[in-house]
Amino acid sequence: MCTRPSTKNGRARARDVIRTEPGLKAAVFLLFFLAAGRAAKSTAPGRVPETTSLKYSAGERDRKTGGGAIALFNRAQEKIRANEPAAAEALLRRAVSENPGLVPAHLALAGLYEKQKKKTGAVAAYRRVLKLRPGHVASHLALGRLAQEAGNKERAIYRYEEAITHDSGSFIAHYRLGLIRRRRGQIAMAVHHFKNAVRLLPGHKAAHYWLWLTLAERGGSDEYEAELGRWLVEAGNETPIRYYRGAAARHFRAGRTATALAVIQKAVNVNPRWRDRKWRSVLDDMARYRRARKK
Repeated sequence: MCTRPSTKNGRARARDVIRTEPGLKAAVFLLFFLAAGRAAKSTAPGRVPETTSLKYSAGERDRKTGGGAIALFNRAQEKIRANEPAAAEALLRRAVSENPGLVPAHLALAGLYEKQKKKTGAVAAYRRVLKLRPGHVASHLALGRLAQEAGNKERAIYRYEEAITHDSGSFIAHYRLGLIRRRRGQIAMAVHHFKNAVRLLPGHKAAHYWLWLTLAERGGSDEYEAELGRWLVEAGNETPIRYYRGAAARHFRAGRTATALAVIQKAVNVNPRWRDRKWRSVLDDMARYRRARKK
């Protein structure tokens, strides 16, 4: 049973209300607690009020997200398509300045420099790509080609071998290494790379040709050599037939008749149309070598 609170001037005193009503006392305490917590939340140092949103200009947003560099890159592509290389270069330089990690912009800049014959700039741009992506095979190949064009074979070899390290299935790297090794007289290495090139791109005529010729000059792979030579002849390249006929003639003139016969036989083996009138002279040479051997 609760007592009636005392009044003064017709008003109830708060302490009497609290004293006489325990439930009301708890309610008032809770009200003060919530009010204090709300005030503390709104005034806590370093806290952004929940109703406040961060706003910044379009330029600031571009700087934060890289959107500005991407926009510059896209504009540069339009300039490239419009055949405006100077404008494209300026935009790409701005793009990589704003976002040094934008690999497509570095690649586009490298390609643009190559087209403008600015090889030093192209090399620098490809190197920046490799700093960002060390395994970027296309950049290794491009640097290898540029080094080769500059006559720096050692650097070209290094770049092509790096390309193979990151992609053992790089036809271009194997093919170009085969050419370099062949010119250097490193025949075993040349054969290795040409074989890989043929395996990776079976229809590539130049790779077949260089592998066949390297084996023909080295010797010791008659069956595979004949297979490659026949492939070339069937593809329309008659060089193997003429090569063997010429080599046989040289052996015959040097008095090596048996060798001449063996080589002229290769001219027949690689020629699926050896009976054609066009190649009657090859059969005539073979008959002449046979007669000479019998004497």
